[in-house]
Amino acid sequence: MIRKRFAYGNQKIRERYERKDRRSLHISGAAGAASILLGLGKILSGITSLSFFICINGFYTLGMAAARYCALMGTVHADGKKDQYAYCRRSGYVMLFSSLLYIAYSLWIVFHPKETAFDKILALTIATITFTEIGINIYGVLKYRKSHTPLLHTLKTIGLGTSLISLVLTQSAILSFADDLQYPAVNGFLGTLMGLAAAMLGIYLIWRINKIEKEGGAEDDTYFGSR
Repeated sequence: MIRKRFAYGNQKIRERYERKDRRSLHISGAAGAASILLGLGKILSGITSLSFFICINGFYTLGMAAARYCALMGTVHADGKKDQYAYCRRSGYVMLFSSLLYIAYSLWIVFHPKETAFDKILALTIATITFTEIGINIYGVLKYRKSHTPLLHTLKTIGLGTSLISLVLTQSAILSFADDLQYPAVNGFLGTLMGLAAAMLGIYLIWRINKIEKEGGAEDDTYFGSR
């Protein structure tokens, strides 16, 4: 079943997009798969260390992977521009919803601070995972920085939002063994700020897609650069 779906998706992509665009789509799909693995890695690390904070960060990464694939699904299943814009808009809603949940949890940490401490090996593992995630997302942002098509704009925004949240966990992991004096509420404050920034990106993404659709795709005649 999975193989048939994969083959169907590849066929649709070959029919609709040029070679360069197909390559970019496959890279974006691989980045989404990497995000899923990284998210699961965070959750596993959270379970190992009995840290709900790490698990929440892992679930956020999975939420952003879902937002990414929601946009990519439009390359295969969308029938016309209207459907294509709808897929991108849904990605924005997933990003916004995930960010609001992250803000709520971060605010809870502010008022109910709990020390987050990891041993050196676990902290280095978490830092490696988050730095890898940030690197993948920054690569995507830089690669498509000059593109204004709805799909790539959506993917860039999702990548940027994910990187912002990853900074929170990275800071927590590094400080847990770099400083003996812990201020647990700092994770909550930084999480709230980064969550707000990610939520604003989600709102901006939704607004941007609506604007492009209202103008009839004046900024770009294609969803990704299709034939």
